[in-house]
Amino acid sequence: MKNQAILTLLIDQQEVLKVAPDKLSPRGCEFECSNDELVLLREQGEHKGRYRTFKIRLGLFPHSGPCPQYIIVSGQVTSLRRCSQQVFRVFLSFHDVPQNGYRLIAEHISAPLVEPISLQDSIKSNKIISEFPRMVNS
Repeated sequence: MKNQAILTLLIDQQEVLKVAPDKLSPRGCEFECSNDELVLLREQGEHKGRYRTFKIRLGLFPHSGPCPQYIIVSGQVTSLRRCSQQVFRVFLSFHDVPQNGYRLIAEHISAPLVEPISLQDSIKSNKIISEFPRMVNS
């Protein structure tokens, strides 16, 4: 099973919401939240009702290197859909992603590049490789 990413929304260096996104891409993510958590995503004061722009700390689990690795990006709510009376699906888009952030996200969502093989498969492949020159010369 693939490791889960950790998405933490920050306002003024304070953690506002910590969730595990259902879908993740280099351009954004998607997650579910409750009606109470939805209030945290909206502006207060003069621009009441608009969605806030967040600093997002994204904890990723790449296939190589130390786990987890964190990147900080800016993000904003792109879309909001009601799934049920108390559950909403939130779509966030990422902005100001550092260059290595794209690589880390892509590595997190991709399959491992090297898959372990069994000893028998290794022996069979070595045997085929050693017999290949004789097959070509015949």
